[in-house]
Amino acid sequence: MKPKILKSFMSPHECEILCSYINLRTKTGRVAKRMLKSGKVWEVHGTALTDSIGLTYLHSAEEHFKKRLSLTSSMLKRWDKGVAMNWHINKWEFEYVVCIQVSDDTWPIGFAKGQDNPLVEGLQYDAQVLEPMQGDAVLFNGATTYHGRRRLEASSCTTLCLYYVEKDGYLDNKAGRAKYGDDYKTRIELYGELQYDA
Repeated sequence: MKPKILKSFMSPHECEILCSYINLRTKTGRVAKRMLKSGKVWEVHGTALTDSIGLTYLHSAEEHFKKRLSLTSSMLKRWDKGVAMNWHINKWEFEYVVCIQVSDDTWPIGFAKGQDNPLVEGLQYDAQVLEPMQGDAVLFNGATTYHGRRRLEASSCTTLCLYYVEKDGYLDNKAGRAKYGDDYKTRIELYGELQYDA
């Protein structure tokens, strides 16, 4: 499937709730802070709120990808000014991507086309660049399509990525978690034993 934008996928009101949510999580120290070479990213994974949104929009994702899907994970991120996302492809556990522009700004996302690996070859052909606005969703196959973003010019940007896999497939396991909405605190280990992270 060629990457595409769905306009007004999420309402401005829903987007504002998510911006407030990540701001409160940041103030209370309940976010992961990742330091990339280009800057900081604040993120929460698999929370009750973000997984609920992924489950709510499951049927819409199925309709657009034309496949029966299961939610694998959800990731709400706030990116700081200057951060960039290098060319990459996702693990297969994060194959079908619905990436929603949550904050009231934009940060274009590029997709390499006609190449096996832009990391090795350099970007030799035109990239498809999509520029979602607040509430818009970018849909693409993240495991087969190289994607990346240039340095963020705005002061910050918040995105919500919903990740899906084919229903009843080998990877239909909530990314190794026992249940949705657990902030990745429960993981299923080998032989089905449940492990709780502190």
